[in-house]
Amino acid sequence: MFRAVQFRLGIRLYSVKPVKKDANKYTDTINLPRTKLPNRLSAAKREELEREILDHKIASAYQYQEQHKRKPAFVLHDGPPYANGQLHMGHAVNKILKDITLRQRVAHGQQVNYIPGWDCHGLPIELKATSAATGERSALEIRQKSRAFALEAIESQKADFRSWGILASWQPEQIYLTFKPEFIANQLQMFYSLYERGLVYRDLKPVYWSPSSKTALAEAELEYDPKFVSPSVYLRLVLNGLAAAEAAQGKQVYALVWTTTPWTLPSNQAICYNSSLEYVLVKLLDRNPNELYLMASALVAHFENSTQLKCEVVERLPGSALKDCSYQHPIDKTQGKLPFFEATHVQDTKGTGLVHTAPAHGPDDFLISLANKLPVKCYVNESGIYTQEAPEFLRGQSVLAQGNPLVLQHIADDVVHASQFEHSYPIDWRTKQPVIIRASEQWFINTDKLKAPAAAALERVQIYPRVNAESSKKALLTQLHKRPYWCISRQRAWGVPIPVLYKRDNNQVVLNGALIEHLCGLLRSEGSMDFWWSKSLEELLPDQLLKQLGCEAKELCKGNDIFDIWFDSGSTWSAVLKDQPQQVADLYLEGYDQFTGWFQSSLLTSIAARNCAPYRALFVHGFTVDEKGHKMSKSLGNVISPKEITKKYGTDVLRWWVASHGTQHMSITVSDELMQQAAENLSKVRGTLRYLNGVINQKEQKLCMSINDSYLNKFLLHSLVEFEEEIEKLYNAYEYNRVVACIQNFIANQVSSIYVHLIKDRLYCGNKQELQDIRYTLTQCYRQICKALWPIAPYLTEESWSYYEPTGSAFHEETVQADKDWRNVQASRIVNAALDIKRLVNQQAGDVNSWHLAVSIKCCSPEQQKMLTALHGQLTVPVANSELCEILQVGSATVESELDSSMEIAMVRLETLEASLCPRCRRFSIVDYAICGRCSEILSAKN
Repeated sequence: MFRAVQFRLGIRLYSVKPVKKDANKYTDTINLPRTKLPNRLSAAKREELEREILDHKIASAYQYQEQHKRKPAFVLHDGPPYANGQLHMGHAVNKILKDITLRQRVAHGQQVNYIPGWDCHGLPIELKATSAATGERSALEIRQKSRAFALEAIESQKADFRSWGILASWQPEQIYLTFKPEFIANQLQMFYSLYERGLVYRDLKPVYWSPSSKTALAEAELEYDPKFVSPSVYLRLVLNGLAAAEAAQGKQVYALVWTTTPWTLPSNQAICYNSSLEYVLVKLLDRNPNELYLMASALVAHFENSTQLKCEVVERLPGSALKDCSYQHPIDKTQGKLPFFEATHVQDTKGTGLVHTAPAHGPDDFLISLANKLPVKCYVNESGIYTQEAPEFLRGQSVLAQGNPLVLQHIADDVVHASQFEHSYPIDWRTKQPVIIRASEQWFINTDKLKAPAAAALERVQIYPRVNAESSKKALLTQLHKRPYWCISRQRAWGVPIPVLYKRDNNQVVLNGALIEHLCGLLRSEGSMDFWWSKSLEELLPDQLLKQLGCEAKELCKGNDIFDIWFDSGSTWSAVLKDQPQQVADLYLEGYDQFTGWFQSSLLTSIAARNCAPYRALFVHGFTVDEKGHKMSKSLGNVISPKEITKKYGTDVLRWWVASHGTQHMSITVSDELMQQAAENLSKVRGTLRYLNGVINQKEQKLCMSINDSYLNKFLLHSLVEFEEEIEKLYNAYEYNRVVACIQNFIANQVSSIYVHLIKDRLYCGNKQELQDIRYTLTQCYRQICKALWPIAPYLTEESWSYYEPTGSAFHEETVQADKDWRNVQASRIVNAALDIKRLVNQQAGDVNSWHLAVSIKCCSPEQQKMLTALHGQLTVPVANSELCEILQVGSATVESELDSSMEIAMVRLETLEASLCPRCRRFSIVDYAICGRCSEILSAKN
């Protein structure tokens, strides 16, 4: 007991005073890691270093990989960001995920094709560019200001994208812009091709219309206000008798309809019913007993609950009995015999089972009008104002402001019940104001002809993340099937004009291939489409072209519509991927909102043009929210700018956060806590790279390993093969959060906790050959970690690599590949068997310095004994310098020859060694000499 206590006291004293003395004597003989790679950087130094790495390493990476990496190239087609202002965290998520995707391909030796682009047209740019303007502006003035605004936004965004280390060529000729002449020419030619084949046509149809923007909108340009309040009105319409009902004889019969848009009643042209439903005539108990009301029997109870009006059913009728009914218009009394039409969209889930039908203001209503040749009466102009053709009391009034109350006031005697109805209602995503459905002459793509081949093409498209693949594909198909038609025309100035002429007398379309080629030629020579507004038709059309058109200039007028920007961006594949096989991208990567946007528009244009999808795979990510789950917006004051993050933490921390959180959830939380966590995790990675840099120093061309190498070295090299395979598998599945976890786990476990921890004695105090073997092993480890890390943290990787690579070349110029000969399953099993014993030793050792321990091991199986003997050399005999002792971190080990097969695990016994430890290595015991025999040999060899 005394000697053990004395021993422990001696260790304490030795670790303080004597060590300091010995350190002076032996420090220079120890192989301590040495590197100039700093442990941390100040904000100013980090900013300076990032700028230097960007200019001298990252800027040339894209061109280098084009020339040196293997083909065929991996094609990622860039969904163009909108050129309308500063970048936000959503941009950071999208662009960095794309960059990680590209870089991991380059890191694995594959060439990539990525051409960044911008969506340059559209209302948001037009509104921002002209927001300070007073009075009316010409189309040319609007276009000039919008173009200047977009160009300024593009330069600002490009600088930010470049600073994030995005792998691309940012030269003007290497990016695409939707207002470049060659892009527009391609778009015009595609439009004409679709027009010739009947896939594009002009028609009068009801479309979503924004009075606040004065233009048609696509489904993708809508948001929905879940708490919008509309009037809920039960209205009676006078029936002209009901011959099929006995109870109706001598009574006044009304059709009961329900509407939340009374402002559409002036355009009413029919009532729709469903012949498969049962209808009833009811009395309202507190109303005139000579009045009967017609409605679906299944909705009587709902009507009573909604209105608190009690009903008495007096007769039941099959839906087929309504076939020949007619009724009187609720406002225009000159229309006294309006029809009933059968329609499958009429259901008994809400309303009354009878539907007020206004062909100008509803898709189903419009289809009924086509089938039955009803007139499409639209009394609402582009500003949402009733026209002069509307009833006199409505002319000049806003349909959304005064329309409902004025109509209800006018028909008050026929309103059975009115209340308020809170529901989800479409609003303009830009102005946040309500939209209406309004019939107007527009250009459409015939989606009915495209839906079946588009759905078939989607079945062959891979969708990531795989965990959401099935639901994502279902959502995409659902959006595709429910799309009624695609309106591709807009009524604004800033965009690509639809290149169509019309005859003045009958509005007939005048268009041929020669006109398109002539306009494309003018576009290339003029540099923009401004001539469409600046030139008269006499200036625009040469005589030869007019002869081909069969018209005189005075007989024609130019169209005023521009293309929907979704048609702009939806056609990017045909302009950007011209040099790629089949013009098909390997990947589109965007937010999940693009299920109704770019994914759809690209698919439909591609199917229309060449009957195949423009992409082989889709990667879908979520949207950024604050730590409370709220969507980031300026109005809420919860916006965090990417610039704030990169200034505080550095670019790689932003990228690490994106990789960690950008792929597994539809809501991507942005918070200081998560950024701080990312910074700390990356700091640990930096510490590991710094240690490895210190051990390796600079790259050696002829570094090799001895034949009789240690099992620990073989273990780590084997682990590197598995690590490389796992990382590549996760990268290819776009599971970047798991890549981050895999890197962290590998560094923390196989590298730090096992290998680096266990070989420290050999590294610091071993002989030349042992040090060379360790350097070889850690060099391969360092290169594999850099390969895994470079796609996510390129700045840190390049900074570290500059201390390793003496020539100054960048990481992207290197090819890193694990040697398949490193695979050694047996070595891995042997080391893991020893690690199992080490856990048992640690459980019993407590706080005692384990190098003072002698361990006896009784194995539970011959296989276990064989594996331990491979590390130890012999049975029964205590050995102090075996690799088993090194792994167990003990002064001596004995593997007993006797087995105990009754045990599930080995049995270990510990004894304390009484000798002092060598002051140089602190591992081997000494008795009569100042240092141990191993250290003595090494120092003698050095001298």
